[in-house]
Amino acid sequence: MTNSNIALHLDNVSFRHEKGEALQKTSLEFKKAKNTVILGPNGAGKSILLKLCHGLLQPSSGHLFFESDIINTCMVFPKPVFLRRTVLENLEYVLEIKGIEKKIRIEKAKNALKQFSMSDFINHPARNLSSGEKQRLSLIRALLLDPDILFLDEPTSNLDPSATGTLEKMIKDTDVTTIMATHDIMQAKRVAEYIIFINQGKVKECAGAATFFNRPATEEARKFIEGKL
Repeated sequence: MTNSNIALHLDNVSFRHEKGEALQKTSLEFKKAKNTVILGPNGAGKSILLKLCHGLLQPSSGHLFFESDIINTCMVFPKPVFLRRTVLENLEYVLEIKGIEKKIRIEKAKNALKQFSMSDFINHPARNLSSGEKQRLSLIRALLLDPDILFLDEPTSNLDPSATGTLEKMIKDTDVTTIMATHDIMQAKRVAEYIIFINQGKVKECAGAATFFNRPATEEARKFIEGKL
């Protein structure tokens, strides 16, 4: 029976590469319209889990399935890539691929830039933007595709505090189901509604953010929160 509150299921998913098992028999459910953070130390398996969910990697065993047969997902990476075109033209391009006519796609792109306070950059070459501006544009570009689930892989890892705060606000303000990987405890506290804590390729804990940070259920989680892991 389908659970209308669940966006994505993982059933005993494992992933192995040349260095061994990067993710071990993982069963999870990601809730709809929640800011879920996959939290853990560097090398814990966060990005592997995220890429499996998005379909960039195929599991070595187990299954992933969405709540619907028709699902649209997008992913934002730490270092986004843009065409040698203006900010507006980069946004137009993704809408053109969807078959949207020029007048409408220009309007949608301009409205998106205005919504996220980037109208001043409309004619700037996208590749000349600062790191923070590129990440904002990358997130706008992803949201223009109306994703059902938005995956974010360490989206603020190269940003200063001001740019990080701007991007976090954008993430919190969207009503899209977001799944973000980070090792930043303070960021997880600011953004997350739900936490999946992972270490050494194993999911150790799944809980609401307040419960996780105030009453972690595992010793590993406690050590990580205290900066000892």
